[in-house]
Amino acid sequence: MNEPATTPALQIEGVFKTYPGGIEAVKGVSLTVRHGEMLAIMGKSGSGKSTLLSLIGTLDKLDAGRILIHGQDISKIRDLARFRREEIGFVFQLHYLLPHLTLLDNVALPLQGKRDALALARKALEQVGLGHRLDHVPAKVSGGERQRAAIARAIVNRPRVLLADEPTGNVDSESEAALLDLFESLRRELGMTLVVVTHERGVAERADRIVHYRDGQIENIEVKEAA
Repeated sequence: MNEPATTPALQIEGVFKTYPGGIEAVKGVSLTVRHGEMLAIMGKSGSGKSTLLSLIGTLDKLDAGRILIHGQDISKIRDLARFRREEIGFVFQLHYLLPHLTLLDNVALPLQGKRDALALARKALEQVGLGHRLDHVPAKVSGGERQRAAIARAIVNRPRVLLADEPTGNVDSESEAALLDLFESLRRELGMTLVVVTHERGVAERADRIVHYRDGQIENIEVKEAA
């Protein structure tokens, strides 16, 4: 937690991942992501981009190379589950909210019995514009609101890295724009680093850089021109 300010948020160095049957999802990928940057990863289905995101998020184990998050080599972290819970937030295409729980209780789930869990969950929901939906169950809110609730759950522990896999895939264009505005405000207000996997060019355009991913490798990196 006390790493120098110059330490990148993410360092990916020569990472490989092969699945049974010889499927090479990640082939020698190296990449550095700065603090507070939004990085988009684009590529065809099956290109391995979601696998790369899972490796960064410590949800899968790499075969070779190393990944550092704020200077910490994830292969050397003893309590990886705790590190993941405290340092990394996840947003997926499907919101994965529990249908029988209110949005407030869904967002409080990652806090694992903390005394102020509900207060923190309420604050997170207010940050994503859902302070008026605390006691609603997922079926009683819109698709865009469900995804915002999923984002609230991802940020309730104040992680420094937020990983999103097709986060706008199940919402309409109006909700997509609102979600992207929300991501930008989280970067600005909380200093989060965002890595977003997407098929949508419009989503990728909001990023500082776009990684074009093909067959397990980085094809090229597009840098967004300054406004």
